[in-house]
Amino acid sequence: MLICVVIPHFEHLEEFQRMLPGLVAQGFPLFVVDDASSTQTCDALARLLRDKAPGSILIRHASNRGKGAAVITGLKSALEAGFSHALQIDADGQHDTGDIAVLVATATRFPDSFICAEPVFDQSISTLRYYARYLTLFFCWLETLSTEIHDAMCGFRLYPLNRVVKLAEKSHPGKRMSFDPEILVRAVWAGIPLRFIPVKVIYPEGGRSHFRMVRDNVEISWMHTRLVVGMIMRLPGLLRRRRPGHNST
Repeated sequence: MLICVVIPHFEHLEEFQRMLPGLVAQGFPLFVVDDASSTQTCDALARLLRDKAPGSILIRHASNRGKGAAVITGLKSALEAGFSHALQIDADGQHDTGDIAVLVATATRFPDSFICAEPVFDQSISTLRYYARYLTLFFCWLETLSTEIHDAMCGFRLYPLNRVVKLAEKSHPGKRMSFDPEILVRAVWAGIPLRFIPVKVIYPEGGRSHFRMVRDNVEISWMHTRLVVGMIMRLPGLLRRRRPGHNST
């Protein structure tokens, strides 16, 4: 296994700077994909990586394409560079870099599986965010006719690159906030095993969210519409997978 870390980034320089030492301490190469932050932010990000994480790869989108697009860019770049697995971690400081070792250890035991963090929240999560996550999770259960997905929104995952990049190229998942749940649903459809690892997640005080209420909710609603239609088209196969004794992997 050759593992790297992929970090989608958009105007989170301060948060990323705080988490960077923890990333470097893990010893994995870093692929940072900046999704068209300001010129000032991009220049500062380049200096930060040069000084604190030499050898890191910084990729810049010329225009803002969305978090999902940044993740896909990073995964494809990692695969082209010869890596077999890539760990995605968001740049906003929600995740503990110390938990990377737990996800990596699980991937070492199950190299063909899609390893996902299952967030354990503290009181920093808002009530609206908390229940919105469960609404998305309900639709994911409907779309897969299963409860294989334990959390659909956490951007802390370890991908088997060959399988997931092929899946993304074939299915064209959403490029913005819908990417995280959609790629999981499509992974279940494709028979990629999912394994969830409980990790602590916090919402840092003063942290910024790039979620856009109207645009992103419209995109997510359209995603679920497409996935429900896809579930209906795959209904016979999904029902066969639910039968006792059927081995989907």
